[in-house]
Amino acid sequence: MSVEVPLSRFSLIPGLTFLLLLGCGGASAPSFNVTPEPRTVVVGDQLPISATSNEEMGGDLAWEVEEPYGGGLRNSLGPNTVYFAPESAGTYHLVLRADRADGHKLKQTVEVKVLPVITVEPASAQVAPGGSVAFTAAVKGLARNTVRWTVDEPGGGEISDEGRYQPPAKPGTYHVTAVSTLDSQASARATVVVAG
Repeated sequence: MSVEVPLSRFSLIPGLTFLLLLGCGGASAPSFNVTPEPRTVVVGDQLPISATSNEEMGGDLAWEVEEPYGGGLRNSLGPNTVYFAPESAGTYHLVLRADRADGHKLKQTVEVKVLPVITVEPASAQVAPGGSVAFTAAVKGLARNTVRWTVDEPGGGEISDEGRYQPPAKPGTYHVTAVSTLDSQASARATVVVAG
């Protein structure tokens, strides 16, 4: 909306007018609907992403990764792309740009969360009471490859900081879990069958 206001009310020069531009408050709605939502992927993996708009576009949609070393894209033009996650976990940003049919430029930034991965070896094991199993954990995407080991079931045996599991005397199926010391959301689980 524009309103013409006589400048003479604000100035010593009579008869001079200026244009006062008044904007409607509030944040503008996103220009693009980006799917999937939420956008999460594990380190080193791929995530297909699509963007649509209700507005008429005057050209191709352009994609780019905002951060250096923040991953890559299969193609940078068009409504569909594939995001290649980097080898480091974190939150990264994709920038979408396009021209509307009326010439106005549109820009929108969306987040992609890249999650670390933990693998436990062996994924399953069988052991007799009095025996032991050595587990190892590999952490991908975090600065340290360190984990905290736990046995999930009460009375399900013990596991050392190094991953050596000592089963209980009672036969059954138990589980050990490795949790990253840097990210408590990153974990992996293995199954142990204690056979008498």
